[in-house]
Amino acid sequence: MIYSVGSIFLDHIIKINSFPKKPIKLLAEGIEKRLGGSAAVASFTIKKLGLDSSFIGRIGDDEVSKYLKGELSAFKIKHKDIITIKGTKSSQSYVYEDSYGERLLAAFNEKKLLNNKKLPKISFAKNTTYMSDLRWIEATLYIAKNCKKKNLVQVVDLDNYKLNVKVKQIIDLSSHPIFSETGAFEYTKIKSIISSLKKMYSMKNKFYAITAGKEGVYWIENGIIFNCKPPKIKVVETNCAGDVFHGAFAAFIHQKYSVMESMQLATATASLKCTKKGGIYSLPSYSSVKKFEKKIQVRKI
Repeated sequence: MIYSVGSIFLDHIIKINSFPKKPIKLLAEGIEKRLGGSAAVASFTIKKLGLDSSFIGRIGDDEVSKYLKGELSAFKIKHKDIITIKGTKSSQSYVYEDSYGERLLAAFNEKKLLNNKKLPKISFAKNTTYMSDLRWIEATLYIAKNCKKKNLVQVVDLDNYKLNVKVKQIIDLSSHPIFSETGAFEYTKIKSIISSLKKMYSMKNKFYAITAGKEGVYWIENGIIFNCKPPKIKVVETNCAGDVFHGAFAAFIHQKYSVMESMQLATATASLKCTKKGGIYSLPSYSSVKKFEKKIQVRKI
């Protein structure tokens, strides 16, 4: 079983031709609503790749929560340990997406939801893997401490945060911390990806990774830096590609693939997702990922 713990959103996708240079009125090409959120999308990716998937997050008791639970049920993703907070709105976001697949996202989280201190019920049994994000820091730190004790895998999505003691503990304790470029800069204050990885490794001799959009993913393992770069593709939707990558990496590392193989397969999964519109409804299958993996190259830096 793979547990994905963290954020879940109702995304309102607003399609536009292009982003204006200044604030003006626009006619939308289309409007959709979808399930979103880093950990939630990761859980759908894991399920699509053929593994048992369980999502744990925090939601309100509004109409939005019914929609989100309905999507999880439709995909047969376990969610019995979701924490429902009474008198609270579930998280929502508005995503403006242009014809090239680029996006502008505005997210809303009610403070009552984020400040709730209740922790999820997790058994930390053998043969379980954990993927979590920083939208629920207390739960991610709780998982990090227990995974470290029991030598379990924890993949952490480190993006859009302010460094503090809890985040530092999560990075130190987790087996597979994966940063965005902005997340890595927040941690090391170094703009160069290579130098940033070297700095991290000098602090703790362990795995670290940094995702870099079309440049793929860089990681350091046993003191060696690698880059896995996707081939050129026709991008139609970048929204949730990073979440798909994290979910896929957790899925493959859970199956005892090597880090390099997991990086190749996760890159293939996220790349294929970018070639199709539809969010969680256009996630690639395991067979299509395996075929596309042949186009993914890894190089030593």
